[in-house]
Amino acid sequence: MISPEDSQNAHVSSVVPVSLETVLITKELAGRAGRAPDFQAESQLLLELMRALKDADINLLQKLAETALQLCQAQSAGVSIEEEEQGRKVFRWHGAAGRWSPFAREIVPRELSLCATVVDTKAPLLMAYPERHFVYPPARVTPLAELLIVPFEVAGAAVGTVWVIMHDDSRKFDREDLRLLTNLSEYASVAYQERQHRLHMQQALAKERLGSQLLQTISAGLMREADANAHYQQILDAATAMMHADGATIRVLAQGALALLAWKGVHTDSPSWQQVRLDSTGPCARAMRTHERYIVADTEQSDMTGSARESCRSMKVRAMQSTPLVTHSGELLGVLSTHWHEPYEPSTEELRLLDVLARLAADLMERAKTGHALREMDRRKNEFLAVLSHELRNPLAPITTGLELLGRPDNPPELIQSIHAMMSRQVSHLTRLVNDLLDLSRINLGTIELKRTPLQLRVVLEAAIELARPLIDQRQHQLVVEHAAGSLLVDGDSERLTQVVSNVLSNAARYTDTGGMIQLRVSAEVREAVIRVRDNGLGIPREKLEEVFEMFTQVPEHRALSGGSGLGIGLALSRRLIELHGGSIQATSEGFGHGSEFLIRLPLATPIDLPDRNVSPAGTHAARRRLVLIIEDNVDAANTLRVALESLGHTVHVTHDGPSGLATFGELAPEVLLLDIGLPGMDGYEVARRVRLIPRGERTLLVAVTGWGQQSDRERSREAGFDAHLTKPVTVAELRAVMDAIPGTTTLTP
Repeated sequence: MISPEDSQNAHVSSVVPVSLETVLITKELAGRAGRAPDFQAESQLLLELMRALKDADINLLQKLAETALQLCQAQSAGVSIEEEEQGRKVFRWHGAAGRWSPFAREIVPRELSLCATVVDTKAPLLMAYPERHFVYPPARVTPLAELLIVPFEVAGAAVGTVWVIMHDDSRKFDREDLRLLTNLSEYASVAYQERQHRLHMQQALAKERLGSQLLQTISAGLMREADANAHYQQILDAATAMMHADGATIRVLAQGALALLAWKGVHTDSPSWQQVRLDSTGPCARAMRTHERYIVADTEQSDMTGSARESCRSMKVRAMQSTPLVTHSGELLGVLSTHWHEPYEPSTEELRLLDVLARLAADLMERAKTGHALREMDRRKNEFLAVLSHELRNPLAPITTGLELLGRPDNPPELIQSIHAMMSRQVSHLTRLVNDLLDLSRINLGTIELKRTPLQLRVVLEAAIELARPLIDQRQHQLVVEHAAGSLLVDGDSERLTQVVSNVLSNAARYTDTGGMIQLRVSAEVREAVIRVRDNGLGIPREKLEEVFEMFTQVPEHRALSGGSGLGIGLALSRRLIELHGGSIQATSEGFGHGSEFLIRLPLATPIDLPDRNVSPAGTHAARRRLVLIIEDNVDAANTLRVALESLGHTVHVTHDGPSGLATFGELAPEVLLLDIGLPGMDGYEVARRVRLIPRGERTLLVAVTGWGQQSDRERSREAGFDAHLTKPVTVAELRAVMDAIPGTTTLTP
């Protein structure tokens, strides 16, 4: 038995080796006289050996070699175990006692080792001057006179040997030595297994510590704002270290496929590795489909299809595992995979650490996704505020100019009429902007109410066309309308549905070049009414088809064509309103320059009798003159209401705070009180409470006039004793409707 450096010289020795049969003298043991057993000494040494099994600090195999040396009265003894070192088979001396004790832990190539024959035959051997066959460099090794070797087994396989040596002829080994060494081989088997268990535990502990350190490093990094890509590389480094893998990848779920996000130790030139389809047979796709980890210990023995297996071969991947990355809410984000160049089965401990790493990876991906969404939201918010200021200035500029012109004393009547018409249009535009914003707020807060009734869809479409007609005509478009055969009945809010269809028609008109074609078609499909609005305008890039329904979003090309007008909330509002009706709205387009089509689907209602619409429009009957008191701290707003009511023939008085309003109420006893909620000092709710305590106040119509129009605001005003709730700005039509709703007639002196 020789060291590695000596083994290199063995092949060049000038000594011609004899045959193995020449040095084997095992048969002589039967004829040699055996010495008497010393059971007392044997028991004492074996007891010490058993005690050593419980002491983790003792090298069991070295203790075994020392015990063999004493029991067999040998000059050298040792324990050798077959191992693999740098791709070659070797025998390592895990215990050495006596003259050869300096050679402990050294290795001998299997082809030069005396132990190889014993392990192969699983039988004890006795050799005389074995260096005659196994050529030894004399400068390094004390010559051997006799060598007795006994194999030991684990689970039926020979894994090593116990041996004793005499370096001279002072004594010969006998049957007693064979018995002792055979008994010690049993202990060697136990010691070997105990050693392997300790080694495994040490490796597991080291791996656990390494994994914990890596996880702590990554966790600490995640607590700080840093580059996500750097964190991904940390995760890949940790995955390959903990799993003893040759490579690792992180894939993200995007557009129905798993796209490569980060990688280590793999070549990504192959298109099949750049993107994995969810219907493929590889571990990544299977992990994503089943939401469970998928392990392939040997790709050549797996059930992967030919294309997947060929892809693994081309990438030199022989084993792999894929673990799905899932958020705390259960959303699938991607897959973390590790790869090996040789067949490999991950251990339970490795997979447990990998689960923790996968959780960190999922948290990182979720944080990156949320961060991107927040940055995008912030960008849209800033863009929206800029657009909003622009949109508000557009109508405010002509209104301001009109007010200045009206201040001139010599304006001709036709100019005044023209200015009034212009200001009315701009105020209507402002009102629509504010109403759209309020509608979105109500929908997001869940406070919007739909006034649903059975509707003929044709009536809704005609109203929508009427609203969009000015813009369609202005841009000289041709509108083609195709109604469904027969009547389609839906259960919905007429005003809201009209708003949605009008918005889609207006968008088609706005983003189609002058003289374009717009088609409005209606049909019934499986319990649904389907409204299609198609144009031959700009079209929408395919990647923007869903994005156009998000808040404050406008396609850049659309914004350029429209001159930057519009808040980008129309389609977002439309989708939410349609969803509240139990329907859906979606956009389709072949891309920029190919026009677009919007599909609105609404559930068909059960055919029932429609409500009678043959009612007299407001204001067709004779107007009744009322005595009205207005309490409003905003002087301009109060005067505007006064002028509007006086134009309807009513007598109006105005005060600007709660106490003076109560005093005036006591003097006049008006039929109608228009009361601002947000009065300074004594607010409108307190004024209303006190009015109701006045005997003549019980029959007065109390009307709240306020900028707060949520359902909760209306309920609060009703609880405070108000009969009606008007949201600013109040139109003349709304005032007329309130005044005409008062029963009875009062004759007032002009």
